[in-house]
Amino acid sequence: MEVEEDLSFLLFGLVSNHKASKLLFFLNQVESLNFERVADLDLPDYNPKSEISFSKFAYFDEENHLDFYLLANKEFGLCLFNDLKQFDYLLIVRGGIEFFDEKMFTRSCMQLSGIQFMAPIANPKILSKISWII
Repeated sequence: MEVEEDLSFLLFGLVSNHKASKLLFFLNQVESLNFERVADLDLPDYNPKSEISFSKFAYFDEENHLDFYLLANKEFGLCLFNDLKQFDYLLIVRGGIEFFDEKMFTRSCMQLSGIQFMAPIANPKILSKISWII
């Protein structure tokens, strides 16, 4: 039996000096997004008394068949993906991405005062690593 990874999603790296709640305030102004906090991404640790978690937020756009996830890449001095340590947050868009205007979305986000920089990430190796969190 072969299992294929689902790599049909878009990934953006965001740089922001704001905490997640403030960043969401700005992001929710773009294209009627409405992010809400969901269960944090918990990472197993070798010490059972210690748990590492990263904040996670989601918005499900049923009308356009798109799912948006915002994930903190840095928490408590730790980095979730060292390959992407220049980014504070990762934004994942999946679903009907063939109809999603990536350039217009990026332009709209870059106009927000809460985002200092935003870049699409298309490296297949990195996308493969990130596919397990969605």
